[in-house]
Amino acid sequence: MKICLLVFCFLFVPTPEVIAQERLSPNQTVARNIEPGKTDLFSIALNDGDYFNILIGYKGRINFFLLNPDGTIARRLVGTSGEGKVPFPFAAEGAGSYSFRIENPGDQSATYELGIGEVISLNERLKPQPWSDPYPSPRIQTLRNQIAAGQTNTETFWKQVAAEGTPLTEAYGSDGKYQLVTFLWRSTHDTRNVFVRGSFLGVGPPADYSMHQIPNSDVWYLTLKLPRGARFTYQLSPNDPMTFTGPRAAQRAATRQADPLNPHRFECPPDASKFRCQSVAELPGAAPQPWLVAKPGVAEGHVEKQTIKSAIQKIDRSFSVYTPANYKADGPPNALLILFDGEDLPDDPYPVTTLNNLIAASKIPPTVAVFVDNVSRRRLVDLVANPEFADFMANELVPWVRSHYNVTKDPKQTVVTGYSAGGLAAPYVALRHPEVFGNVLSRSGAFWWSFEHSEGICGPRCPDSGGNGGENSQDATTEGNFMVKQFLASPKLPLRFYLAAGTFEIDRDGGGGNILESTRHLRDVLLAKGYYVHYQQFVGGHDGLSWRGTLADGLIALLGVH
Repeated sequence: MKICLLVFCFLFVPTPEVIAQERLSPNQTVARNIEPGKTDLFSIALNDGDYFNILIGYKGRINFFLLNPDGTIARRLVGTSGEGKVPFPFAAEGAGSYSFRIENPGDQSATYELGIGEVISLNERLKPQPWSDPYPSPRIQTLRNQIAAGQTNTETFWKQVAAEGTPLTEAYGSDGKYQLVTFLWRSTHDTRNVFVRGSFLGVGPPADYSMHQIPNSDVWYLTLKLPRGARFTYQLSPNDPMTFTGPRAAQRAATRQADPLNPHRFECPPDASKFRCQSVAELPGAAPQPWLVAKPGVAEGHVEKQTIKSAIQKIDRSFSVYTPANYKADGPPNALLILFDGEDLPDDPYPVTTLNNLIAASKIPPTVAVFVDNVSRRRLVDLVANPEFADFMANELVPWVRSHYNVTKDPKQTVVTGYSAGGLAAPYVALRHPEVFGNVLSRSGAFWWSFEHSEGICGPRCPDSGGNGGENSQDATTEGNFMVKQFLASPKLPLRFYLAAGTFEIDRDGGGGNILESTRHLRDVLLAKGYYVHYQQFVGGHDGLSWRGTLADGLIALLGVH
């Protein structure tokens, strides 16, 4: 009897409702009413990797499911009410029949509209897209149209470019905040690519800074959108391996050179090879640098070489001393300026010209300047948070200068300045000896650095290696800005600051902050502690062009009469 009952029960268990599936095609839309408790089922055949966009519109309550060929849920929309439309981008993971299940779980009828977009195959989806200018240059577009129309002679264009100079600049947008900047290369040899390498380089792969050739022409170009007033250096590199690592990276130096169409160059001694020189670009609106050029009638100061033996560092150190025109050993004491990287002075004497002009124009008081040379293989050892170097500066160098020259003993009239690693050293030296140095002028200071966030720079901890060595750690696992921590831990000191950093000195690699971000951080900490801080953000990079002008601006801000 029990067996019969079991068989009877088995035979009469209700079977699930079999719902017919309606086949759908690409670019098809179906619109239906659906009654309470009902289910509609559709299907579409897809190949592996096929992509399409589903749009489900509804009015009322529906549940929507996109099912894989094995019946598992790939996408869903449940608990709807009211009216709306929801898109579902979808790529098939395997070939087969995919289903769309639409249910009405409510007690009132509902409506829906199911739209199937274009089905795009995996090959079509991953096919390289034709390149187009993100920021089209009107001049290049005119030339492109001319060549496409059969006028392939480019001589007139190149003559105009040679007369005007490169890079070309054009207005962009209505607010004038940015400009279109076009770099050019005329191919005379077999040219496969041309890479633009500049201090303006932003975040992006090398392809973003690779030129493109106008078909059927000798014109290669790259147009970028850059901030108005930018000042930067750059080089062009034809047939570049386009890699920054590996054995082929060294090949890049073989073709990297100054722009042959730009007569303005930087760090380019007379008769230097084009491969050594860099080209200079100054866009319209660049901040003026009026103090860099020697002016008729301005008396020149005098520079003499000196040497001191440091008992603290146990080495001989050389330096140059600038005395202004009309310097008097028995007159009122001069202000005192200490600068790092003094060995650069013979090749680029802009600080001397700047001091001559500023003093003659009474922008700053008569000032004696000391240019401290680096010792071979010790630049990073001394300039990267080295207490012995700071003590040498305060306890040996400055007393020697005071005993040999008529200079102030007032820290309020004493400035210490440097750029890059020297821009880090300047506030460190002043923090350690505020009784000597009352003013800090930091240009593009390497404030991103700390002993653990080092990018391989170990500074005074590894003097035998020249300050380089150790683990190259510069990412979010370590924390930089050594100087911020020093000032946070210190009571407020009698110091004043001028901090300058460039718009292009940004964290390009996600390393946890570069010069621009870390300078802003230091600025905010100093302001919060009540310091006087003059912050200047120049539109430039880590190339020295803007450091010239910021030296003058900083001296006026710190030593000038206000």
